[in-house]
Amino acid sequence: MNSRIKALFVIVGVTCLWACKKNDDAPKRQPTTGLNVVNASDNTINFYQNGARLNNASSYFPGGSLGYLSVIAQNQNYQVKIAGATAPLFSFSMSLDSGKRYSLYVTGKTASDYFYKPDTLNADTSGLTKFRFVNASPNAGPLVLAFEGMDNNKAVLDTIKFNNINYKTITPFVTITGGVRNVSIYSASAPLNAVKDTITLNPSGIYTIYSYGTINASGGQGFGTGLIANQ
Repeated sequence: MNSRIKALFVIVGVTCLWACKKNDDAPKRQPTTGLNVVNASDNTINFYQNGARLNNASSYFPGGSLGYLSVIAQNQNYQVKIAGATAPLFSFSMSLDSGKRYSLYVTGKTASDYFYKPDTLNADTSGLTKFRFVNASPNAGPLVLAFEGMDNNKAVLDTIKFNNINYKTITPFVTITGGVRNVSIYSASAPLNAVKDTITLNPSGIYTIYSYGTINASGGQGFGTGLIANQ
């Protein structure tokens, strides 16, 4: 075998090795971000990205959340479906930056019935609790969130923390001392028709309190409140 034939075999061998290595390269990883979907509607739903269901462990029940899910970042297509249905209630596109966290609220059955916002989650360094309020109830009007307590005469005393919060509003975080709190949420025009709950807020925790559902809704879901531990 002459030197030119040997050289040809060497070139062919190197080319094959390079081609095999190229084919063995791992697929390019797509950038991801964290998305917390909150079902603030009266329906049990599933949530999809580019046709693939994201909440595989469980459906989103009214008022429910499954925490932050890892989703493909940048501009993607999303669908909301009633649990068990094949056709979506509505579809929309959304552009999310990679490496961040977002909260998205689904409030009804049409493409106008959702809103979202990036979450900036920095715990208080002095041990205080951070919390915010979200009005995700389409027909409740402006809402008030107050902490219930008693004065020295044991009369009920409300300390208003958020006042006249409009639908689709996600308030900034505020800081308070952690502990057990009696929460009262009501329409600014009907303070006697409050929804009440008792919650525990841990020191240095970050929380979201939100309203969901519709007042006088059919199907027994109605107006309620939920709590998310963001961190």
